[in-house]
Amino acid sequence: MRHIVFFVKKMLIIELILVIILSIFFNIVIKYEVHAATYTQEKKLGIESFPESYQEYLKKLKELHPNWNFTAFYTGMTWNDFISNETGSHLRNTVHKSSEASWKDSCNKVASGYACASKDIVMYFADPRNFLTESGIFQFIEMSYNSSIHTKAGVESIIKGSFMDKTINVAEGQTVETPVKAKQNGQFIMVTPGTTNSEVASTLGIKKYKVTDSNGKTIDNSSKSATGYKFTNTEYDTSYTMIVLGDVNGDSEIEALDYIRVRNYIAGRTTMSVTAKLAADVNNDGEIEALDYIRLRNHIAGRTSISVIGTSKQNKEVMSYADIIIKAAEESGISPYSIAIKIFQEVGRNGSNSVTGTYPGYEGYYNFFNFGAYDGGNAIENGLKYAKEKGWNSQYRSIVEGAKLMADSYISVGQNTAYFYKFDVIDEGKNGTFWHQYMTNIQDPSSQATTLYNTYAKNNMLDLSLNFVIPVYNDMPGICGKPNGIDSNAPNSYYVNGTGVNLRSEPTTSSSSIGTLSINEIVTVEELNAGEANGYTWAKIKRANGTIGYIANKYLTKCN
Repeated sequence: MRHIVFFVKKMLIIELILVIILSIFFNIVIKYEVHAATYTQEKKLGIESFPESYQEYLKKLKELHPNWNFTAFYTGMTWNDFISNETGSHLRNTVHKSSEASWKDSCNKVASGYACASKDIVMYFADPRNFLTESGIFQFIEMSYNSSIHTKAGVESIIKGSFMDKTINVAEGQTVETPVKAKQNGQFIMVTPGTTNSEVASTLGIKKYKVTDSNGKTIDNSSKSATGYKFTNTEYDTSYTMIVLGDVNGDSEIEALDYIRVRNYIAGRTTMSVTAKLAADVNNDGEIEALDYIRLRNHIAGRTSISVIGTSKQNKEVMSYADIIIKAAEESGISPYSIAIKIFQEVGRNGSNSVTGTYPGYEGYYNFFNFGAYDGGNAIENGLKYAKEKGWNSQYRSIVEGAKLMADSYISVGQNTAYFYKFDVIDEGKNGTFWHQYMTNIQDPSSQATTLYNTYAKNNMLDLSLNFVIPVYNDMPGICGKPNGIDSNAPNSYYVNGTGVNLRSEPTTSSSSIGTLSINEIVTVEELNAGEANGYTWAKIKRANGTIGYIANKYLTKCN
């Protein structure tokens, strides 16, 4: 799959993420609102917060999965404005060149096997209501990593039978970074939250030591370390100030206020002391950036824990792809399931020349997410040129660093679902809308949704508490089906609202089936009340291929 990638600078924390954190902490519903140049956007929790055209579908899903949660994201933009921007530029949305004619635009631009998408098919795949099914809704699932839900076994089930179902030799000299309890940084000792003083000493290899608080009182070695404690190596009489990562305020608590300080610092609204900066740099890479507040957010939300990263603790020559993907999830804050599925979306289950490491001129370089693989010219070379510039000279680096780049460029600005990756309707008040879209393939989100659903189902995780963020537009039209050549605006056009509905030769269940209708298939109704039998009122319909038959009219919904 080819896509257009635009890169952004380190992003400001957007109010959306802040409010999610606050709502988690205080267990209240908080209105999210962005006062941007163009759109006022807000989040509302619960089925009742959605328009009526959404609610019937969501109620059915809630009955099936009581632990699922639905969040309405009101984009503040009209449906016509949204579609106009999405269809105003050719190749912004594409379909496979083998698609039926009604899916393709007449722009005559075909690149790497894809053609311009027609307005009708863009409208179909962009309308969230067409995908409020048990599997389709997974394109709206939040992509954040939750270590209690996302497991290595789950990753292995996704990649089983693919080119990633194996262990590989990591590039020569590759350091596998492993979490450690503490790390010395000049006159400071950086400590993982919840670490005891004895664990700090053990990690640093110090046998004789003492720990004192700001008043000089000796602290028990089995107690948890706190920001401001003095750690003294009594064997050499050297002392260090202890700093707990994430405790930006230095009050021995990691809470929403710490998150706010990081946000304000990145936004340039406030300054920080040296110790506060060290605490805010939760990934310990010398910079305070989007990845730090993503990890701090996940720690506060209880999804993952902050850990100090040791860069020279373990040289590991062989790793499984599953282990690499889990590592990428830990580093980026993105669900490992979403990472694995995104790789397949980009390079296929059998891999492509982007990930062989043998492509002429770019031997030893890998691009698992096709960053920079623009359609213009040779997409493979474009992507590998980008990988070479990034130094992605191993599968490990390409996957881990690529996931971190996705988090920094997309997750950090609120594009945290497969749908929002495809359709940039998030106005964070800085970079505008519509242009920051990861791929052009209009079917990508729904394809990801199917794979994600199957993964959760296979691993018995459908009854977990899952959150889906679903966009809502102003002045949305009536729901209609998938384009198939029938004019959806015609007065006798309807769409099929059931799955696997039989088309009968006569208006009765005892007559022979002459075909099976797909959900959302558009048909022409020749007679809405063509008879009653078996407890149904029957309709006479005509399919796009010309086949005429009968179905119960309860399975028909008017397009407009």
